[in-house]
Amino acid sequence: MCGIAGFVGPWSAALLDAMVASLRHRGPDGQGAQRDAPAGLALGHTRLSIIDLTDAAAQPMASACGRYVIAFNGEIYNYRTLRAELESAGHRFRTQSDTEVLVELFAREGADCLGRLHGIFAFAVWDSQARRLFLARDHLGVKPLYYAALEDGFLFASELKSLVLCPDLPRDIDGAAVADHLGFLWTAGEATMLRAVRKLRPGCALWLDADGPRIERWYRVPLAGGQTRSDPGPDALRDLIDSVVAEQMVADVEVGALLSGGVDSSAIVAAMCRAAEPARITTFCAATGAGGAADNFGDDASHARLVADALGVKLVEVPTGADLIDALPEMIWALDEPTADFAALQTLLLAHAARAAGIKVLLSGVGGDDLFTGYGRHRAAMIRAALSRVPGARRLAGALLSRLSPATLRGRRLQRIGQLLALDEDAMLSEAMSFSGVDARTRRGLLAPALRGCTPPDGIPAPFAASLAATRGLHPVERLLDLEQNGFLPDHNLSYTDRMAMRAGVEVRVPLCAPALVAFAAALPLNRKIGLRRTKIALRDSQRGRVPDAVLTRPKQGFGVPMRAWLQGPARALMEDLTAAGTVEARGLFDAGAVASLRDGFLAGRIDAAMTLFALMAMELWCRALDAARPLALAEARAGAELGREAAAR
Repeated sequence: MCGIAGFVGPWSAALLDAMVASLRHRGPDGQGAQRDAPAGLALGHTRLSIIDLTDAAAQPMASACGRYVIAFNGEIYNYRTLRAELESAGHRFRTQSDTEVLVELFAREGADCLGRLHGIFAFAVWDSQARRLFLARDHLGVKPLYYAALEDGFLFASELKSLVLCPDLPRDIDGAAVADHLGFLWTAGEATMLRAVRKLRPGCALWLDADGPRIERWYRVPLAGGQTRSDPGPDALRDLIDSVVAEQMVADVEVGALLSGGVDSSAIVAAMCRAAEPARITTFCAATGAGGAADNFGDDASHARLVADALGVKLVEVPTGADLIDALPEMIWALDEPTADFAALQTLLLAHAARAAGIKVLLSGVGGDDLFTGYGRHRAAMIRAALSRVPGARRLAGALLSRLSPATLRGRRLQRIGQLLALDEDAMLSEAMSFSGVDARTRRGLLAPALRGCTPPDGIPAPFAASLAATRGLHPVERLLDLEQNGFLPDHNLSYTDRMAMRAGVEVRVPLCAPALVAFAAALPLNRKIGLRRTKIALRDSQRGRVPDAVLTRPKQGFGVPMRAWLQGPARALMEDLTAAGTVEARGLFDAGAVASLRDGFLAGRIDAAMTLFALMAMELWCRALDAARPLALAEARAGAELGREAAAR
C-alpha cells in the first residue's frame, strides 16, 4: 500500500519530487522516482512495505525485459498463484513481492491481466518502447487515482492535493461537484471539486499516447437482474467469507482489524479466527461514550467487547473524543474533497492507534451494508414497493409522514420516509442517497444563481441517471444497491477510509468488497437480503453460532458524532463564521440569503438542516485550504523542460 504520482509533460524533476513528498504519509517506509526525459515521463512512488520488506522490492520497478516500469499502490492477494504460473512458463523472479508479479504479468498479457487480479490497486505502467502510459483502478475503487489532462501534458496521483502543486493546473471549481457535496457529501462519477481534475472510475483503465487519453471500463458490478437467482444457503456464504478473508490476510507484517461490534466487522473478525490464532489478532474499536442517541450514534465499544470476548481476540478501545473543531480543517483537506462526515476522523484515530501498536494492515467490514442491505433507505424502498400495490396508498402515506416534526430521531426518520414516498421512483432513489434533511429543490436554491445551471433540471446527477437507466424494471432496493456500489461506496465510504488510514500509514483491506462476494450478493434473491422487519438477512444467518446473538439482532447505527447537538453547541460559532453572509458572498458558490435562512431555521428547530450546513462548512474550509496550498513556482516546475524537448527532438 503506497502512494503514486507522475506525469507526461514539460515539467521538471522538482515537481515530481514535490508530488512524491506530498504523499509521504501514504508510504513512510521509502520513496523512489524514475524518469524518461526524452518522453517527458516521470513516475514517483512512496512505499508502505507490506509484502517483501527488502529494498529489492522498492518502486518504481522495471520488468525483466526493461520495457515496462510500474508504480503500484495496493495489494494483489493472489500473487503467489500468479507467480507460480509465471514460473512454470520459465520466468525467474528477483524478489518476493506482488509488485514484480504484477509488472511481469502485465508485460505478458497487457490490460487483459486485470480480470485475473484479486486485490485492491491503482497503478501506472510506462511502456518505454511504445511511449504509452497505462493507468488502472481496482474493481470497486478501493484505491484512489486522480488525473488531469491539460493542454501541455498529463498528471496523475493517488491524491488530489499532489496535483495542485503543478502551477499549470487550473483551479476553477466544478459547480456540479458543489451541488453533489451539498446533497450527498461526495461527488458522483468522474467529477471532483476542480474542473480540471478527474477521478479514474472503479473498474476502469486509461491509456495515454500521442493521440491523448482513452478510457475503457474493464469491470462493472453485476446487476441483480442479470444474475441467475440462487440461494446456496448460509453455510456457503460463511465459507466464502472465510476464503476471502484468509486470502486477504497475506502479508509479511501483522494484520489486525477494525471491530465496531456490528455484524459486518464481526463476521470479518470471526473469519480471521479461522485463518490465524485468535489470541494473536488485535482489533480496534471507537470508544465514543454516551450522547449520540439523538443522532443514532451508539456505543460501539460494549458490542465490540462482547464479540472480542466470544472470539478470544484482543480489543483496543480508542477514545475518539478529540477536539473536533480544531481537527476539522486538517481533516477536510486530507480527504482531498470536502467530505462532511466525521466518521473520517474516527477512522484516522483508529489508524493512528493501530500504527502505534505496530500494525500496518487492518481488515474492515466496509461494504456489508452496500451489498446485503443495511441502510434505512433500503427499508424505505421496501415500504414504497409494498404501498405501491395499493392505489393512492404511497402518496397518502408520504403526505402524512412528511408533516411530522423532525425534533426527535423517530420523527426525523418517519418524516424522511414520507418525503421519499411522495416522489416518483427515480427521484426517490436519487434523493434516498442524500444525507440531507433538506429537499432537492431547497438545496438547489442554496446555490449561487450562476451555479444553478450546473445541476440537471430533475436534480438527478448524470452518473445516478446512468445507474437508474441500467436497473430500470428491477426492485427499488436492487436499484439502490447499484447506486451504492457504483457511487456511495467508492466515492464516500471507501474514499474516506483510504485517505484517513493512509494518513497514518496504515492499509485497510475490505474483504466484503471482493468481487466474488459482490457477485454472490447480486445473485441472492431479494428476500434473502431484506424484509420489512429485517436487513442483511443472509449475512446475519451466515454468522449464527459464531457471532453473539446480541450483535446479529443489533439495529444499524451510525459512525460519527452527534452533529445536531454539536452545531447547536460547541461548533455554533464556527458554523456562523463559515456561513456568514460576507464569507458566502466572497466565495461565490452559494446564495447568502438562502444560507442565512437555512441556518436560522435550523437553530430555531424548524428544519433538520445539520448535515446540509455541515456540507456548506466543509466546502468553505476546503476552499480555504486550496487557497493556502501554493503550487511550485512556474520556473521551478518547468526547469529542464527545454532540455527534455531538445532530447526528444534528437
